[in-house]
Amino acid sequence: MKKREWNEEQLQQLLQQLPSVRDKQSKKELYQNIYYKNQNKKKRQIWVAPTVATIAVLFILALTSPLLYQSITSTNEENAMDMASTSSSGSTKAENKSGQEIQMAESSLAEDRDNENVENSRKEIEQETFVTDADNSENIITVGLTDESLQNIIPVSFKEEAGKEELDQIETFNPDKFAEKLGPLRIALTNTDLEEENNDEIIINYKSDNGSITGSGSEVAYKESIIETFRWLGYKKANLFTNGVEGIEFSNYGQEEELEITETRNKAYLVYQYDESKAKLLVPSPESLPTIEEAIDIMKKGIDEQELKPSIQEHIGEIIIKEDGERLEIDFTQNANVENNEESIIMLESILLTAKDFGYETVQFKGTKEKEIGLMDVSRPLEVPFSPNPIDEND
Repeated sequence: MKKREWNEEQLQQLLQQLPSVRDKQSKKELYQNIYYKNQNKKKRQIWVAPTVATIAVLFILALTSPLLYQSITSTNEENAMDMASTSSSGSTKAENKSGQEIQMAESSLAEDRDNENVENSRKEIEQETFVTDADNSENIITVGLTDESLQNIIPVSFKEEAGKEELDQIETFNPDKFAEKLGPLRIALTNTDLEEENNDEIIINYKSDNGSITGSGSEVAYKESIIETFRWLGYKKANLFTNGVEGIEFSNYGQEEELEITETRNKAYLVYQYDESKAKLLVPSPESLPTIEEAIDIMKKGIDEQELKPSIQEHIGEIIIKEDGERLEIDFTQNANVENNEESIIMLESILLTAKDFGYETVQFKGTKEKEIGLMDVSRPLEVPFSPNPIDEND
């Protein structure tokens, strides 16, 4: 069917034939309707966009949350591990540092203890006096011991035990108790009973299977120990017995029935020391000497063959000796350096003992730098001591 074509005039005529259509709304109502429609359209457009965006964000979050959680958890765990590691490392460092400080402190304490022990050992060896003062001689017992080789007679003095006889204490005296401080010493009066005969005589009863004492060293040591033990107690004579029978047989001297005991023997006092860790002891020379000057000279030199050291040191120099009856004057030179130390104490006290052995009662020292040396006030004449080498049985 052929399509009909309309010209403009025909269209206008056609439109005029249509019924009229009139909008009953006023202009105001028409305007408001159009306005509200536009506002509602804008609102719908605004609401849709955020809603879609929100839904998209939630969807993305839903997808990424496990990964994010896992990442956060992992990060937290790593941080926690790092913190723990750091803490552990810090703790370890602190512990190591603390351990090092403790070790250093312990080492320092050990060193202090060692130094203290050395100092204490030195103080134990060093002494303020090597003699028993005459004013404190009451109830003092002196025993003549010997060294291991029986070369020297070594007197030691101790306070007697109350209520016990002096002779019993001499018989039971055990020098081994003092070996740590003095070194090994022996008592020659073994296998011997002691008995007082009268106020100034002592009975020595030697108990032996063969009836004699053999060996020159043993013989000399036995006889010298008797004299050195009992002269300090005021005895004048020892009566000798063997198993209750009068006389003791000495292989080199024959039989002897008595032994004279003299308080003064004209001997010089020198220094005996077993080794550097032991105490020094003042001991009499083996032989008697004719003069005090010769005794002083021996005290400067020592006696090597007896292992006795000088009690007067070389740096002292010349000593001027003067005698005035029972008083002895000892004058040191100006450069003698007689000071308050152990060396000077030994020198002065060994001179005092030597002076006593020569029968002097007092000694005046001159030329000392200090007024007091050890326990001695050297500014005045000093009384000679009672006996050498005080020891304490409680040590």
